[in-house]
This record gives sequence, structure tokens and C-alpha cells, in this order.
Amino acid sequence: MEPGHTLPILGQGFVRYIDHLGSDLRIVESARISYKSPSKGIEQDKKLLIYLYKNRHTSPFEQCSITYNIKMPIFIMRQFVRHRTFRLNEWSGRYSELADEFYLPTRWRAADAKNKQGSQVSDSLDHPALTREVKACHDSAYATYQSLLQKGVARELARMVLPVSIFTEVYVNCDLHNLIHFLQLREDDHAQQEIREMAAAMRVVAEKLYPWTFEAFHKYRLGVTDQSPSA
Repeated sequence: MEPGHTLPILGQGFVRYIDHLGSDLRIVESARISYKSPSKGIEQDKKLLIYLYKNRHTSPFEQCSITYNIKMPIFIMRQFVRHRTFRLNEWSGRYSELADEFYLPTRWRAADAKNKQGSQVSDSLDHPALTREVKACHDSAYATYQSLLQKGVARELARMVLPVSIFTEVYVNCDLHNLIHFLQLREDDHAQQEIREMAAAMRVVAEKLYPWTFEAFHKYRLGVTDQSPSA
């Protein structure tokens, strides 16, 4: 995979591969140092990696990491930073003017009657009318933001009128063990649809870089409906 490879998500968002450290073989080499044991060939190396994954010997997977550039709405960023193992830098609305880019779902979801955290697409909602209403809110908020800037208000204060549907952008680095933990949680069927879409794109990048690891991931993960975007 070439640096800069980009998967579109969430309308105007994306997950972009920047670079990575290590490989499946790095994981195996890291594990074998415990016994000062040499490689026994590709077949045995892969077998060992799958054993490590299945039995939750996680530290060798921390030898590898990926750096992504991700563009997402701020309300998804708020969920993303709950995973404190990510190392990240975010586009700052203090230092630069934020773009007129807001997330709008293609289909609106109603609250799930059984799961208080969940949602589901509902034919009872007037989707075009809801989109127009929210789009008008976005336009009004951004116009106010621009007005405040033109009147000399500092960027760090003017941004307060912008809704959390506005897009932000981050550079984020994560070791493979903690990335897998994130994917287990955020691709789960109970996670919010938007972060599931983002997590699936992050996984598509990772499984190109670490195919043995993600063979084990697909074999042993539970409670996930595959929603992989096109690579």
C-alpha cells in the first residue's frame, strides 16, 4: 500500500494511510526473543502469530504501529478520543479558519426502542425535510462564524457557534494491539454507525499491512457484522 492511499467515509470525510512500522514478521520475531528462538519458516511463523493472537499474548503486537490521517465530524472525534491509547494531533480552530464542511447522513435514524444507545433507519421520518432543516442550521451557523471573524473576533472564540457536525482532521498513530482493541469495540454492532464506518476503513488499511494478524482477527472476533469499504 502506497502512502496517501485514501478511503472516503461519511460524505466529505476520509481515512488516509500515512506510514507504518513493522510487519507480521516483526510480531513473530518479538515473540521468539523470549526463548532466543530463530525463525522456523513462514508456515511456523504464521502459526505462532495466530497462536499469540488467539491466546491474547498481546505485547508482541505492540511492536507494530500505523499512522493515519483521518477527517471526521467533531461528534465522532469525541468518541474517538475516548480511546486514550491513540497519539494524535488535531486541526486547530484556534490557529486556522475552519472549512464550511458539515456532516449530513444520507438517511436519518430514529432512536432504537430496545437499545437506548442505538438507532435505526425509520420510514416514519421525513428524510428530505430533516436534511433541509439541518442544512439550514449549518448555513446559519457558518454565516455567523464568518461574521464574527470579519468583525475581528478571535478564531478561538468565533468557533463556539459551530455545531459538532463540522469536520475536523487528525494525524493519529496507534500500535497494532490497541488498534485491534479499538476495532473490536467500534465495529461492534452496538457502536454508532458513523464510527463503525470509520473503523472499517481503518481496518481495511491495517489488514493490507498485516495480513496474518487480520486473518486471526477475522477468525476470532465476535459480535461484528462486516461492513468493509472498498480498498
